[in-house]
Amino acid sequence: MVYTAKDYDRALIAPEEVFESPMDVVNTESLTPEQKLKVLQHWEANGRDLKVATEESMTGPGRSHLGEVRRAINKLCETADIDLSSAAD
Repeated sequence: MVYTAKDYDRALIAPEEVFESPMDVVNTESLTPEQKLKVLQHWEANGRDLKVATEESMTGPGRSHLGEVRRAINKLCETADIDLSSAAD
């Protein structure tokens, strides 16, 4: 699937509404490695927020995918030679 700038903008807010899985972000050729990382970092932040809400008995929609997101970020960093310590969020 080809993703547009509009899809990228949507993915920065709700990545799970644009991509079926975190690894789909890594595998798309429609985004730069930096854009992919930004989407995955937002997905991770959303997942952390959902986890906190769940721990506080405030249920939210869906599940966090935190483990999948971390694996996708690691894979992206390996394949695109991204250094997370210098990557800005």
